[in-house]
Amino acid sequence: MFSAIIVAALVQSAAINNQRDNYLNCLDQAVASATAQKIPSASFEAHLRDTCAAAATKFEGALIAFDLKNKVPRKQAAADAQVQVDDFISNLVSRYRVVTVSK
Repeated sequence: MFSAIIVAALVQSAAINNQRDNYLNCLDQAVASATAQKIPSASFEAHLRDTCAAAATKFEGALIAFDLKNKVPRKQAAADAQVQVDDFISNLVSRYRVVTVSK
């Protein structure tokens, strides 16, 4: 029984890691695209969110599924997932602003 729980946790962790990696790869590509297109910093966040909406949704879904299996209420799981997605975006927006201002 214990080993089944560990295997289930590893499968869930792998699913989250895979979706996180996909999301981060999408964000990396979106940053490169924005830099190449010289997108103004005021439009950068919208560019990231639009470009990576599908990957963000899959990542959030994996996070929510993991939390639900761990008895976290759906509302809290959804809020926690949104915070993670927003953190990735806000960090990139902050960096992009610094880079575009210094150029």
